[in-house]
Order: sequence, then C-alpha cells, then structure tokens
Amino acid sequence: MKQFKFMMMAVFAVLASFSAISCSDDDNVAQSNHDRKMEAVTAEVKAGKQHDTALLLVTFGSTWDAPQETFKSMKKQFAEKFNNMDVYFSFTSEICMTRCAAKGWNYYAPSFYLEAIGLAGYKTVCVQSLHVIPGEEYLRVQSVVKDFHNSGDHPEFGDVKVYLAGPLLESEADVKAVARLLNDVYENKVTEGKIVTFMGHGNPEGWNYGNGNSRYTMLEEELQKLNPNYYVATVDMKDNYVDDMINRMKTAGKTSGNVICHPLMSIAGDHANNDMKGGVSEAEPEEGSWRYELNKAGYTCPIGNCNIKGLGDYKEIVNVWISHMQNALQNAPMYDPSAKE
Repeated sequence: MKQFKFMMMAVFAVLASFSAISCSDDDNVAQSNHDRKMEAVTAEVKAGKQHDTALLLVTFGSTWDAPQETFKSMKKQFAEKFNNMDVYFSFTSEICMTRCAAKGWNYYAPSFYLEAIGLAGYKTVCVQSLHVIPGEEYLRVQSVVKDFHNSGDHPEFGDVKVYLAGPLLESEADVKAVARLLNDVYENKVTEGKIVTFMGHGNPEGWNYGNGNSRYTMLEEELQKLNPNYYVATVDMKDNYVDDMINRMKTAGKTSGNVICHPLMSIAGDHANNDMKGGVSEAEPEEGSWRYELNKAGYTCPIGNCNIKGLGDYKEIVNVWISHMQNALQNAPMYDPSAKE
C-alpha cells in the first residue's frame, strides 16, 4: 500500500510539472505574440513619422477583399486633407485581424498604435472613429484613448495632447447631412417608384451605448421627408429587423414593388454579402437574408438590386467623418497637458 501511495504521489508530481510547463509555454506564446505585434507597429510608426501629430483611424475591420480597397481609399482621403499629420489605420475586431493576417493583411489594434505613437515622441495624437453610430464599438475607442492617457507604464503619455472625433452619425445634423447625400445617390430610383432600403448593424438590447440605435430611426425619418420610399433597418437592433421594416412598408401601403438594398455600414463585407444579399452566387438567396425575406413578402428584389458598396466608398460621405476631426481640432482637446494643475 505504501508503495502504491508513493507511485501515485510521483504521478501527481509529474502531472503537476507538465501543467506548470504548459502554463509557462502558453504565457510565453501569448507574450511573444503581443511583443511581435508591438514590434511591427513600432517599426511602422518609426518609419512613418514625419510630423509631430499622428492621426489614428479606427474601424471594426473586415476580412473581405473589397473592403480593403475601401479602407485604403478612406485613409488616402484623410491623408490628403490632413497633410500635416502622419496617418495610421487600425482594427478593433480581433477575429478580423487574425483572419486578415492569414491572408497576409496585417492590421493591429488601436492600443498598439497609441503606445507606439507615444513612444515615438508625438506631441499630439488625433483619433478618428470610422464607425457609423455612437454605440458599443465607439465606446471601446473612447476607453482605449482613456487608457492611453492614463497609462501606468508610461506616465509621459499624459503629456500628449489628444483629440477624439466621433462616428458618422454622431449628431442630428450628421443624420440630416447623410440623408441628403444618400438621396443624391438614389433620388432618381425612388422618384421612379422603387423602394430603397438601407441595412445598418445596430446594437443589441442592453448594449445600446450612446443611444446609437436611435440614429437608424432618425435617418429613416429624415430620408422619408425627402421621399417616402426610403426605409432603414438593421441586423441587430430589437424591433428594427428586416421583418419589422417589411411591416412598416406594408402598413404604408407598399405591398409590392421593386426593392433596392444598400448597406448602411462603412464597408460592404460579411453583413452586406450574406445578411443582405443572401450569398454571392446567382442561386436562391439564403433564408433569412433581406433579399430572401423581401421576395418572400411579395416584393421584387433580384441579386442585381443589392448594391455592394460601403458608405466609405462615397467621397462625400467620408467628408462627413473628416468634418468631425476638423471640428474636434477647432475645439478643446479631449486631453490637454497644458490644462494640468
């Protein structure tokens, strides 16, 4: 019996040592992965530094091909407008970053860029949200900026002046401006009697920070002032899914007709191609997609009626984002070292 107890104790000791080694290895892998990303971003910022002000663009991200061109175009438009700043581009979605890396597209989180920007000696950093509504994702951007300013590891970051500019539909004035711009694109279609629908993302109930979901309702109201054939719904806002939109259409007496779908997102990625268009092939659309549900409800929505363009593909709409940074720079910064007591 004593020999058996001794053998069991030895087995447990070996298992414990393996567990310790495994945990240590996991820690090393996690740490090296963080270090690898930090080194890559630090090298990018070091090579790109030409001015004392950095402009960091922050978006959710996408793994689809077309959005990569949209991102490049948006970055170029900001760089042309703010030619006295060094412009960097970041993702907030870890899944998008991981999958893009597998394709050879390297994107990194804003926290890495802010740290690299601080270490590079920039005196001012401007952060621009490329999100559409002031919701959950924008709240995360605000938190990352606050963490940068209050960095315990780098108290000197508190001496960097910080400006933060909000998402596309930040204010009621933005909603009205974007409604006019979207009407410029589709005025001829709705005048002909076609129905034009816009798919937003939306925040699920309980995650509706900044009352961001209200922007979709406001936008539909503003668009319908221009023409009653406009509708706005989402993939993730309670009581404003595609079936809710169809009910509004039928209540308004629009029980049939030709329907156009357009994403109300910065890029046309997974939601646009799958949740809206119902797949990329000419086959029957996937059940639950907007194209499927609209056709099922008696409307005409062929695959050609799905416009796969993001809001970031329209120069005039990107200018609305740009105006937010211009306005931010004309006002007091979010964090101003000169205001320290």
